Amino acid sequence: MGISLGIAVTGGGEMTRSRRVWQHPATQPLLAGAIGLLISLINISQPSIWYDEAATVTATTRSWGQLWQMLGTVDAVHGAYYLFIHAVVDVFGYSATIIRIPSAIAVGAGAALTVLLARHAGGPGLAFLAGMIFCLMPRATWMGTEARSYALSAALAALLTLVLVLARRSPTWRWWALYGVVAVVACLVFSYLALVVAAHGLTMLWWWLSSRHRPGQATAAHAGTDAETDAATQPHHQPASVLWRWFVVTAAAAVALLPFGLAIVGQSKQVSWIQPLSEDTPRQVFRTQWFFFDTPFAIVGCTLMIVGAAVLIFGRRGFSVGQVVLPALVLPTVALLVATEVYTPLYSPRYLTMCLPFAAITMAAAIAALKNRILILIAMAVLVALAVPSFVEQREPDAKQGATWNEVADLIAAEPAASEKTAIIYGRIRYHVSATSRVIAYSYPDAFRGTIDVTLDTPAAETDGLWETRNPLAESLGRLDDAEVAYLVTSVKRDWRPGTTETLATIGWTVTGSWTIGDVNVLRYEPGNGSTGG
Repeated sequence: MGISLGIAVTGGGEMTRSRRVWQHPATQPLLAGAIGLLISLINISQPSIWYDEAATVTATTRSWGQLWQMLGTVDAVHGAYYLFIHAVVDVFGYSATIIRIPSAIAVGAGAALTVLLARHAGGPGLAFLAGMIFCLMPRATWMGTEARSYALSAALAALLTLVLVLARRSPTWRWWALYGVVAVVACLVFSYLALVVAAHGLTMLWWWLSSRHRPGQATAAHAGTDAETDAATQPHHQPASVLWRWFVVTAAAAVALLPFGLAIVGQSKQVSWIQPLSEDTPRQVFRTQWFFFDTPFAIVGCTLMIVGAAVLIFGRRGFSVGQVVLPALVLPTVALLVATEVYTPLYSPRYLTMCLPFAAITMAAAIAALKNRILILIAMAVLVALAVPSFVEQREPDAKQGATWNEVADLIAAEPAASEKTAIIYGRIRYHVSATSRVIAYSYPDAFRGTIDVTLDTPAAETDGLWETRNPLAESLGRLDDAEVAYLVTSVKRDWRPGTTETLATIGWTVTGSWTIGDVNVLRYEPGNGSTGG
């Protein structure tokens, strides 16, 4: 896989210097990282926050003590990520952009780490292709604007695997100790990364088994560059020795993670929303998992992955990029599908975002096998063209599950009533049974600052859960005594408008305005007789 794109060719002193710059070890990772970051930052704040991101908001905008109390009851699986974003909010303040920027940075880091991983396992030409494909994949362009841990999980998966490759060559335990530390941190951030660690065990086992059939060639790896050629005959590089080191370090990491594992198992009811396997599962695996909802990109991408897997399997012998990448690409998906079928639903396409670097490297192997520079550039141009429509769609205001919460917040903020005299009745929100439309106020607090929450019982930050608790509207009408106007914010599906209008009519309030914004209905009520507006 030591294929060079030949971007800078000799032909004079200036071109020679350009080539030296291009071949500098830092150039390709930095360039891929910068491109990934730039793509993620474009219109990062334009899509409305949606339910999943609102969970991040309500968790990270409470006090540290309140967050710690919450994690003892719910979402411990996201605890490390919440603690990190809480620190970001403490330093920079809260906004939709601020809480998404760490994901954009993680996409850049993931692209750079994908380049480094592919270079150390396969060669420089394959490396830069993999980094660029990572940046273009629709799942990557999505996760860069998502205030959740998915982008960070992909970067950590690449980092963990890179450290594994480096540790395998090391004559000391230092790299293995680092591998253990990264494994612990990675699993704390996203527990499913334990499946990548398990895949590394399969990599070690695969290498060991293949070495038994080809003892003279088993460790002849990394022939792409002289700097990466290891001393294969040394005892610490023998497959059995490396497999033993991996086992020892992984066992130590598992012991360190045991309390965390028990905590998240105790909160397993929070994933009760995951559905069993169905006739839609193949589409989730082969399209949604890697390519979001982009069918054309998925068709091309899956074709490249199949070809790339064949290239990697039948390519170099010894400890090869195929042995590193393919187990990490396949095992997590298979494990979650099997667990969902025989134990309890655990498979969700977006959870496999963590394996995106391995998908990119596999696709890059297929393109790099073309060898011809023009064909490679044409193939990459096709991927760019396929990526553009999905990217544009992901930056639409209602791109996230059709959420239009920012527009609802703008409506409330634009209404003329003084905020301290404005009451809000929060109804249900579409798709989610546990939260109310108060998630809009959590996500865009400036528009609702100072308003009266009519049915509030206990604020979310004062509970040990993600969301607030509420009283029935009929028991809360006294809070309207000082209000001049009230707004009902409710789902278009679980519509509270008839019941709310009937209840408010008992104290002389009537509808004076009505709006439908995406999947949210908003009604304005005022005391006294009024006529319905629009």
